Amino acid sequence: MFKGQKIIAVCIPRPYEATRFGYIEKLNAAAISRDYKLFVYQTNSDLYMNNSADMGEKHIFDLIDYDVIDGLIIFTEMIKDKKLTKRIADNAVSRGIPVVSVEAPMDGCINLKYDYGTCFEKIVRHIIVDHKLTKVNFIAGFEGNDFSEERHSVYKKVLEEQGIPYEPERVGYGNFWEYPTRQVMEKFLADGKELPEAIICCNDVMAMVACKCLAEKGYSVPKDVIVSGFDGIEDERYHSPRLTTCRNSEDEMSRKAVELIDRVINGEEVPSRVLISFEMVVSQSCGCVKAHTEDGSKMINDLHARLTGHMQRSYNMTSLSTIISNEKNVENIYEHLTNKQELTDTYCCLNTDALQPRSGIMERESDEPFTDEMLMIFKGSYEKPITETIRFNRKDIAPNIESYMDWQVPVVFTAIHYLDTCLGYLCMVIPLEMIHYERIPQVSEAFGNGFGNVRMFAAMERLYTHDTLTELYNRRGFYQLVLPKFEQATVNGLTVAIVSADLDGLKTINDTYGHSEGDCAIKVVGEALKNASVNSEICARFGGDEFVVAGVVESAENYVEEYKQKFYEYIDEFNKNSGKPYKVAASIGLICKSAEGSTVDDLIKLSDDLMYRDKASRKKVRSRPREDG
Repeated sequence: MFKGQKIIAVCIPRPYEATRFGYIEKLNAAAISRDYKLFVYQTNSDLYMNNSADMGEKHIFDLIDYDVIDGLIIFTEMIKDKKLTKRIADNAVSRGIPVVSVEAPMDGCINLKYDYGTCFEKIVRHIIVDHKLTKVNFIAGFEGNDFSEERHSVYKKVLEEQGIPYEPERVGYGNFWEYPTRQVMEKFLADGKELPEAIICCNDVMAMVACKCLAEKGYSVPKDVIVSGFDGIEDERYHSPRLTTCRNSEDEMSRKAVELIDRVINGEEVPSRVLISFEMVVSQSCGCVKAHTEDGSKMINDLHARLTGHMQRSYNMTSLSTIISNEKNVENIYEHLTNKQELTDTYCCLNTDALQPRSGIMERESDEPFTDEMLMIFKGSYEKPITETIRFNRKDIAPNIESYMDWQVPVVFTAIHYLDTCLGYLCMVIPLEMIHYERIPQVSEAFGNGFGNVRMFAAMERLYTHDTLTELYNRRGFYQLVLPKFEQATVNGLTVAIVSADLDGLKTINDTYGHSEGDCAIKVVGEALKNASVNSEICARFGGDEFVVAGVVESAENYVEEYKQKFYEYIDEFNKNSGKPYKVAASIGLICKSAEGSTVDDLIKLSDDLMYRDKASRKKVRSRPREDG
């Protein structure tokens, strides 16, 4: 439960596609009827390729907070990464959260599956028995695929019952897609071959390709050849002739999924496997329904409006991505976001380290995709967008999200990522309409590419100005920051502190224990300098075991001794607790002097001299014979 509201999480790829959007609509209605709120975790890919972009997309499922969700629905067949769906389901099941798996069965889940076989048999019987045909070809999906082979078996079964011999040459594998279906049709329609009376296809895509191939050869559907499909996809609505096909019952599937979760929560026993019916739709491609003029102008106008809107949003979001990419900081980006209608009721939440990488371009400080504390850098609104950075705990999802909990629409989450690097997430509370869901990938990709480039430029600049081992400034970064400060100190008559430090015995550590231990010792000195620098001093590693620190101090009184004390306390503490077979030691020289009349390099030379005196005196102490007695 979240903010007093029962939550059902839904994991689904591309919910902005027509059929999948239908599921979200129906699930939302079913959830509302039982007093649940939907949290939809979506990806812009089905995760089939498992490339770097897919790796970035799938991070959104790591955002699921199993402490607040009451139920979980996974569209397991749509999400192609089966290890991922199993991990999501296992995380929920182990916490006693009821999980509904749609289509693909999973252990410990309530498995909902469409009764494909029964409905496909109705289609085959309609073509062969009702139309009294004997020369019927069949286009299957992938060879060996469960869905394809089930339908292939149904085709064989009906042929056998009707006393029609099964002829392998009448069967081809179209792999559920266009190009292989065209290859199958070329064989079916090759010169000298008898034209089939009908072609039964395993899905609508292959049926539409079959109709197109027949038309290209001068044949008419259904006059010359009857064609049937299966699935009832959105594209079929715009096909001529309309297909005789089967459609799934999104409404029944959605109602049943929410009902079963609710029953489990209420302590009822439920079956582990439930079949959902498919509906046969007899239409024009078999000749049972005559072609008629529908309100084609309305369909065309609707499509044109969607296309125009899509093109405008694409342009807006591409422009936004380019603008974000060329800005140096978040504040400059705000003004470009405020008037974007596409961002209404959209929270942009970034990881605290999203735009300030400490090391490489792609690496983050943590292996976890999201930081515990997040930064909301923008929240869109029709009235007054929020354009200030707000820190919040990730478990709260987004600042003031409770104001949306009584809205009867889902909360949609999608990852902001740059290739496989997760930068944050979008939290969207948008109207439950296709035109609004179609903007989800455009908005997320604009932010991902834009902020990804900001991160990349920041990382490249950091590599240019920082030492990769200690993460202190390098010589270039040091002078870039110190020279302006030094000039200001000269003008204002301020005192400048310069520290020179050097690791003692680096060669001995390297030769005896290896260069990795030498690197460790170098990092300890760098951390000791940072620990002692409490006045915004600029710490740098000039190279090897040489370090320089510079800062402006209001008062030089006691600064030198206090700095040295903090520096050596840190090293002593490390030596006490490290368990290393060696002791880290360092020499230090520190000078506080008015900036007027000197250069930075002059003062570094003076602090160097003091550091070498310190090194010499420390060496004397180490080499002095020990007195017995």
